[in-house]
Amino acid sequence: MFPASVVKPIDENLKYIVEKIESENSGLSVLAARQFGYTVTQNSLELTIKEPRKFNVLEEFIIRAGMEFNPPPTANDLASILGLDSVFIKSTIANLQSLHTLADTSQITVTEEGSLFYAQGSVPKRPYSVSIYAITDNLAGKITFQYESLEDIVIKQPDLADFVNIEQKNPTIFSLQLAEIQEIIQSSNLPLHVPAEGKFVTDFKVKGTTQIIERNISLFVIFDHNQDKLNIEIRSGKEILEAATKKIEELYNAEKISLAELCQLSQETINLQREEIINQK
Repeated sequence: MFPASVVKPIDENLKYIVEKIESENSGLSVLAARQFGYTVTQNSLELTIKEPRKFNVLEEFIIRAGMEFNPPPTANDLASILGLDSVFIKSTIANLQSLHTLADTSQITVTEEGSLFYAQGSVPKRPYSVSIYAITDNLAGKITFQYESLEDIVIKQPDLADFVNIEQKNPTIFSLQLAEIQEIIQSSNLPLHVPAEGKFVTDFKVKGTTQIIERNISLFVIFDHNQDKLNIEIRSGKEILEAATKKIEELYNAEKISLAELCQLSQETINLQREEIINQK
C-alpha cells in the first residue's frame, strides 16, 4: 500500500485503464494518469490515379521506338518503316500523348510515367480521382492519410500545448512533392499507389482550407519495478501512440517538461512511491 499521505493523481475516467495496466503487468505501477487535449490539422487531397491496361502491338512498337531509336523518330518515320498510313500512326501517338505516355513533341519521346507503365508491359487507362484526408500531427511528428474525415469535437481537457512545446518539425502538406505523397500513401496502408501492380498516383491537389481538429489523449507515468525506471506513455483510448510517447519521453529526459506541471506529480512524490514499491517488492 502507498502511504496515506501520498495520493496518486489519476483522472477518474482513466482508472479502468490504470487497473488493466497493473493487473496485466505485475512489474508496473501507474503513478499518475491525466487526460489532455491537443490539436492536429486536416486537409482534403484529391489524388489522380492511373491503372494499367495491356498495350497493343502498335503501341508497344511506338513506345519502344521512342526509347531505343537515336534520334527519336517522327510519326512519318514510323509510317515509312511499318508501311502504314501516317494518319493511323499519328492517331495512336496522339492517344498515347493524351495518356502522358508520350511527350507532346514532334519526335516520339517517352515520358517518365510512360516508362514506368512500359516496364509493366502496359499503358495507363484514363485517370480517375480519389479524395482522401491528410492529418498533420506535430506531436507524433508525421503526416498520415485516411479515407474518412476526422470528427471535429470540443475537448474539455487541459491543452497539452500549455505544458509542452509541440514544435512543427515535419514539412507542411503544401510543401510536399509527388514522390513524398506516394510514400505517405504507402506508409498509411492505403491501396492507392501500388507500383508492383502498375497502379500509380500521378498527381495531387490540396483542396479547401486547413481545419484545426481537437483530439483527446492520455498521459500515463508508469514505474517499472524490474528495471527501477520511470516511463511515460501516451495513449489514445487503449492504443499506445508510439511516436508521441517517444517524443514526450525525449522531452522529459532532456528536462524540457515537468511532471509536476503536467500531472501534479512532484519529484518528492515520485521518490516516496518508488521507495514504497521497492520495499513492497
